[in-house]
Amino acid sequence: MSASNSAVRDLAWPLTLAAATILGTLATACMMPFVGLAVVAAATMRTPAMLVTILGAWGVNQLLGFGLLGYPLEGYALAWGVALGAASVAAGLFARAAFASGVTLPRALAVFAAAFVLDEALLYGFALAVGGTSTFTPAIVAQLFANDALWCGVLAALHVVLTRAAPRWYAAAPRAA
Repeated sequence: MSASNSAVRDLAWPLTLAAATILGTLATACMMPFVGLAVVAAATMRTPAMLVTILGAWGVNQLLGFGLLGYPLEGYALAWGVALGAASVAAGLFARAAFASGVTLPRALAVFAAAFVLDEALLYGFALAVGGTSTFTPAIVAQLFANDALWCGVLAALHVVLTRAAPRWYAAAPRAA
């Protein structure tokens, strides 16, 4: 594979994954599927690319929220934004470690569920410290879980389709030993 083809392959999937998630976020009133993105990135990328993808999508989400959707530029809202990013990175690192021995459908389902619990536990802990626990009702958490699960499945399916339809651009990167 030439250097230019390798560069395209190294960028195509992370950019596609981030763009799909961000565009979907706009369509769902900024309900970003942080865990779905983190788990799919962990299953399909090396750790550095996964982290850049998660943080890039999170950063654009924050820019859209504060810039386009008018989130208040105050410490509380900014702190929650940072907490969302940190919890997303933690979910991604957890998933990456869990996928070290390979990705199978049963493992992916279990890893997604565990990553979601980790993400919500970290955010709930943050809410205990700064306020906002009222947003952790069973109905809201169930809605977030459903959103993330749906997005995780759609993004994983998108990866399969793209690696088969355009393997030159979307071939899976070799795993580091």
